[in-house]
Amino acid sequence: MLRVIAACAIGAALAGGLAFIGTTVATNASSTAEPVNESLYNYGDR
Repeated sequence: MLRVIAACAIGAALAGGLAFIGTTVATNASSTAEPVNESLYNYGDR
């Protein structure tokens, strides 16, 4: 039973750490992106 509790604790710690790292990487990637100066919709000539 102790092994199951230890495995759950380790899994929760890994999941939390990976979520934090993923959020940090995604935030840094979006903060360095430049805004687009074009229209979002390009329907061509009508």
